[in-house]
Amino acid sequence: MKKQDQTKGFVVVASKKKSFYSSALNLIESILDHYPDAKVAFFTHEEWIDDHAREICDQVFGCPDHIRSKMYGMMNTPYDITFYIDADCQVWDEDITKIWDQLGDNDLCFVKLTKDKRAQATFKEVYADIKGTNDRIDLTLCGGVCLYDNSKPIVKEFIKDWWELFVIQEDIYQGRKKDMYYDQDNRWWHNGVPHSMLRWDQFTLWWMVNKMDKYKDIKIGEFEDNYRWNWFTSFQYNQDGTHRFVDKHPIIIHYSATMDKTKDYTG
Repeated sequence: MKKQDQTKGFVVVASKKKSFYSSALNLIESILDHYPDAKVAFFTHEEWIDDHAREICDQVFGCPDHIRSKMYGMMNTPYDITFYIDADCQVWDEDITKIWDQLGDNDLCFVKLTKDKRAQATFKEVYADIKGTNDRIDLTLCGGVCLYDNSKPIVKEFIKDWWELFVIQEDIYQGRKKDMYYDQDNRWWHNGVPHSMLRWDQFTLWWMVNKMDKYKDIKIGEFEDNYRWNWFTSFQYNQDGTHRFVDKHPIIIHYSATMDKTKDYTG
């Protein structure tokens, strides 16, 4: 398929908590405020879908009641080139219209967590050793946003594996399938991996990129201006009032650390 014929659009997913639904609609409105021609596919629980969602979205779909339904939505994107954004974000800059240029010749692009102590303090776990090996887990590829070329079969399979492997991983982490823990056919990770790592889809992502031969040639890129595309409110500000870690105003601000996720904002 020629690049000029590829469809481009955003994917937003809201599951588990109603607060994510209202936050997702706010995100979608902010995308359209700065990029009126944008197409957005919204994945959420069918019983939550209202007329407003249908009016502002290009397409609306149902999704599973799962903590990481984001990968389900990513897997089922109707667009060739897709930009996924976490529901608890908001777009603040018209440079969002330049998102498609960020992909280059890569298959997927992520924001990468830097080694700055204040930045890493935002996240509970970034690094961990795998006991019995010389390997160290590195969760610096952040899944809060992801730009990917879904027209490529290898990328389609990558996103599908990310979703399906995490479902197994999370079931075992939560103790829902204790009998699976010692079955290597299901427990695809090394038994020296700390149990706490199993709660993170970033761990699944790290394993796939670094440990699966199937994806050894997949091209993973990083966004230019890095944190402009996923700036966490927990980063706080410089003394002069500017946003820390970026030279320009963030394009996307992530409210994960400051949003009350127990509250239903839909009224």
